[in-house]
Order: sequence, then C-alpha cells, then structure tokens
Amino acid sequence: MRPICIVEDDDGIRELIKCSIEAGGYEAVCFEDGMEFLVECKVQDPSLVILDIMMPHVTGLEILERLRASGYKMPVIFLTAKTGEVDKVKGLELGADDYVTKPFGPLELLARVKAVLRRYSAAETGDISKRKPIKMFDLEINTESRTVSKDSAKIDLTFKEYEVLLFLIKNENIAISRDILLDKIWGYDFDGGTRTVDMHIKSIRHKLGDDAANPKYIETVRGFGYRINSGDRSGAGK
Repeated sequence: MRPICIVEDDDGIRELIKCSIEAGGYEAVCFEDGMEFLVECKVQDPSLVILDIMMPHVTGLEILERLRASGYKMPVIFLTAKTGEVDKVKGLELGADDYVTKPFGPLELLARVKAVLRRYSAAETGDISKRKPIKMFDLEINTESRTVSKDSAKIDLTFKEYEVLLFLIKNENIAISRDILLDKIWGYDFDGGTRTVDMHIKSIRHKLGDDAANPKYIETVRGFGYRINSGDRSGAGK
C-alpha cells in the first residue's frame, strides 16, 4: 500500500493527522518541512498528500506547483487556517483536490481522505475494455493513459481538468449543470462551490486554445452550466 504523506510544520497537528490516518487503516509518513518532502517524494510515491499551506521556507502552494510541474498527479488535500477565496482559487488552479480548514475534526479529515482516494481509484481502475481512444474534432482522448492530444500534440491537463473534459465529452450534446459537474467530479462533500467548475473550464479552454465567446469545444449554457456540442454552433456562448 502506498503511503499518505503529511506535510505539516506543527508537531501537534502533524501527530493528530497521523493518528487519524493510521486509524483508518492507511500508512502515514510525516514531514515537518516542505523541502524535505520534495526530496523524498519520489521514494515515497504517495497515494495522497495532506499539505499545510502556511509553512516556513516553502509554502504548500509552492510545493504543489513544483509537484505538478514535475509531473506528479497524486491527489492533494490542503490543510489551512486561511479561508480566503484567493487562496482556494490559487490552489484549485494548481490542481488541489480538496481543502480542510483548521480547526478540523479527525473524523472529517479521514472522511475527506477516503472520498478523494475513492474518486481517484474509480478513475484509474475503470473497466479496461471500455478504455478506447475517443476522437472528437481535432482532439483525441486516450482513456488508457489518461492523456489528451490536439492535432497529435499533447495537452497537459490536471487530473480534475481531464475528468471534467471527459465527462462533458461522454455526455456530448447534453447541457450539464455546474452542480452536476461539481458532484460527479469533486463529490458531494467538496466545499469549493460551483466557482471551482468555472475556474477549471476556463483553464481547459485556455489549454485547448478555445474561445469562450465563439467556442469550438465547450459551450457555456448561460445560468446553468456547460455542453460539448458536436453539431451546429450558431449562438454558442450567447
């Protein structure tokens, strides 16, 4: 079993998290310094990272940015005393999966860990026989390697961006509400709000070179959500 890595500089909080994780049947490996974790990350190969934002030397946001830049795609839960929208927006843009705000209950944290791991496990261990490349427009979605290409050039999407795009494509021509996307991709217990969906759509569009005002791929259904429409696009985004 791959461990869950805990990166937290407060000794008491770190020990509380460790006990909670181990009580749930998981292996926990602790780090009080972000740089130490980055050095050991490849060796540990964590199944999930619980990451404090406010730490000396290097912040949790900086650690996540370095992880994603290095190609690590394991789920990350931020642990933070900061509740400002700017912090959440930045973390979600970098590919965070959830937030737990201090002070927190051990059972709440464990429940969120289990929920995130379930979502990742379901995405990674789906029916292999159904994992055939999906082609739409000039895009190719390889469900085996979980990669997206445009005109044969790879598009670097985060785990959640890939899930959002794939869900929309699988529901081609159907308008999907923000609430449904939030529930299906992040889970009912996610506390990020529907703005999370909009931020991920914006990032996907940017990476695909899509124009929100005249979209080729993802249409905005005003006041409702989004749709991938393979047919007539007259009036798209209006």
